[in-house]
Amino acid sequence: MSSSEEPPPDSVVAAQPSAEDAEAAATEAINALLNRADQGSDDTPSLKRKHADKDDISLTLKDYGRAFLRLGDPFTPVDDIIQHGIFIETTEEVDYPKMNKRQREVFDRNTESWEILWRMIGQSFREQMIILTKNRKLRRRAAKTITTGINASRGEDASTIKKNIINYLLADTSAALDPPLQPSTRVNRGRHHTVTARLTCPAKRVPDENTFKGIATGAIPVTGKSFRRFFYPDDWTYVKDPVTKESNIMDNLFEGHLMIRVAKCILQGPSSALKGPGAGRGDQGNAAKIGARAITKRLMGYIGIQTLFGISDLETWKQVDGTFDYEEFYWTIVSLFDDDDNAQVLEHFNHQVFGNAAGNVKPSTSASDAAASDDDEESDLDAYKALRAAKKARLDAAAATTTQ
Repeated sequence: MSSSEEPPPDSVVAAQPSAEDAEAAATEAINALLNRADQGSDDTPSLKRKHADKDDISLTLKDYGRAFLRLGDPFTPVDDIIQHGIFIETTEEVDYPKMNKRQREVFDRNTESWEILWRMIGQSFREQMIILTKNRKLRRRAAKTITTGINASRGEDASTIKKNIINYLLADTSAALDPPLQPSTRVNRGRHHTVTARLTCPAKRVPDENTFKGIATGAIPVTGKSFRRFFYPDDWTYVKDPVTKESNIMDNLFEGHLMIRVAKCILQGPSSALKGPGAGRGDQGNAAKIGARAITKRLMGYIGIQTLFGISDLETWKQVDGTFDYEEFYWTIVSLFDDDDNAQVLEHFNHQVFGNAAGNVKPSTSASDAAASDDDEESDLDAYKALRAAKKARLDAAAATTTQ
């Protein structure tokens, strides 16, 4: 075919939308999400999903904020995360060598936060944010709406834990707190009560009056990098070899009873916290509502900060309290699971919360698993479908014979 000849109609490449059309479509889609968030109910998030592209069709941006608080990043501003995401998605090469250790650490965290966020909302959200690179105003509106969900859920979780955590403080639930604590206030918790003072005490310190007074006066600084005694079983004691300088700080880590109970309270509801492994509310629990199918390192960080806040004497949320920073505490816990460290801890929490060390996983339905199964193990549904198909074939054959 000469260059002057027209290509046949079926070989014509479909016209791609212009940049203006793509931006208009992205703007319309984000505005629709924002409108749905304004009209939707914050108390009853829906979990209906599309079958084709897996993008959610009924969750609002506020609902995604509720999930992102627990599974994503409760501290970094959402607008910063989106801005960071656009940068890494549109930059050909990141100049890592110019970053110092701290900058690289924050960069990698934000990259992971961005990926968690867009995967949670859907591929379309990722594409829309990139298309709307120059529309900072609209992106900020989306970020603000997500943040509304984050703030609402943080307060709801804190309120629920505030009321119920006094029932979780003692390993022996048949024992009574002496003196008792009130569910309506935190002012008598923290260093003001022997049980909460011990649980919040830095793990390396002896939990006695001298330590508690030193913390109260600031003579003993406590930072977000300080491990707390509630990380460990009640009978755990810090030991450090004077010669080798090695300690037992990593032994029995996160085997304490309190964080597991708080995890159950947050993910399955207060009534499940003191029940056996896997007890929950099914689709009514937060785990189902936010799509949490397993305990992750970031979820562990969130459980940690809510546990500490619940037994502190702070009446209102304050990220920085003296030398202590909740954000630093959060990332300290998260970092303990880097490079698959402490994987057994996640398995233990999964078992307690979901009843399975792997989390709330669906049974495998792969072809290899099906082939490996015994014929006698055929499911009732498969047997029913086979019988129904055979019956339909007989009826069709009989009908064909009758019409001949």
